[in-house]
Amino acid sequence: MYTDGLIMKLFEIKTLQEVAREYNIPFPTLQTRLKSETLGLIEGEDYKRLGKRLPTLLSPSGIKKILKE
Repeated sequence: MYTDGLIMKLFEIKTLQEVAREYNIPFPTLQTRLKSETLGLIEGEDYKRLGKRLPTLLSPSGIKKILKE
């Protein structure tokens, strides 16, 4: 299977809530950063919204970008 050189393991993907707990950053702060255009987060590559009232998943690159600030 061709994946453009990207191989991601399931344990590398985290929810926004998990990142908030792990790095001791308030959840609303991460939600605001997710909406910020200056961080350059790309939906479908760095994060995926699963739907209203469902978790947002972050890839390892998305986690790095959201923690930059």
